[in-house]
Amino acid sequence: MAGSQPEIKSPVDRFKVSIFGAMGRNGQLITFENETFDAETFRLFLEKLLRDAKIGRKEDGKKKKILLVLDNARYHHAKILQSWLEEVSDLLELFFLPHYSPDLNPIEMLWRKTRRNVTHNRFFSSLQELWYDLKQYWIQFVNPNHELIKLSAFI
Repeated sequence: MAGSQPEIKSPVDRFKVSIFGAMGRNGQLITFENETFDAETFRLFLEKLLRDAKIGRKEDGKKKKILLVLDNARYHHAKILQSWLEEVSDLLELFFLPHYSPDLNPIEMLWRKTRRNVTHNRFFSSLQELWYDLKQYWIQFVNPNHELIKLSAFI
């Protein structure tokens, strides 16, 4: 109504969604939700990545190695991960970007796209509603696809 202040819905509490994510050159997205980001939960994510990643095989039949591009979060470098990372070194290698360069990480482009398509200027009355919409959006990326291949073209 002219002359009146518009009403904007706003939640009483702020809620946050914490997601580990990896995007393959083949266009596959693997996510792992957790309330905390630490070395233990990062390892759980890496285990899920090794289990779920749809990657090719070498001539000898073994899975190809995954090169995971990461920022320099403290938990990525945790000492308690080192022996486990050595055990899986034939399957997984971590590549750390220079400090303060998130724009070099292709997953950041997907997070930006997710905000634009799912959460930007939207009101969610509950955390469950937010989770539902995010999962509905990301389900299209469970299998390799061209949209994510374009986002990861420079890796």
